Amino acid sequence: MLYLVTTDHFLQGSPREPEQSKLMFEQVMTSIEILGKLEEEGEILAGGVPLAQRRHVFIIKAESNDEVTELIQGLPFWMEHRWEVVPLETWGHHLDYLTNLKEQLGL
Repeated sequence: MLYLVTTDHFLQGSPREPEQSKLMFEQVMTSIEILGKLEEEGEILAGGVPLAQRRHVFIIKAESNDEVTELIQGLPFWMEHRWEVVPLETWGHHLDYLTNLKEQLGL
């Protein structure tokens, strides 16, 4: 199954303390390294950062919702972000559905 994942950093502004800034950079950089590795391994099909934003967008290929949950919650910046996960229907499946529907309607 395919899942479209969008994440948005929910903190407004930058952390005030240097220690908080350092931790934030470490979490984000480590998470991006993990996402890059998962893309190399084929679990993430594509993804990236929308230009000049604190968001990340990627497509996960997984066997189950549980697998997606574990992947996302395993990222160091998981707790610092809002997440939206949308299961995707494949083009082939949707085309098959439309073909069958068209036949059922006698078109």
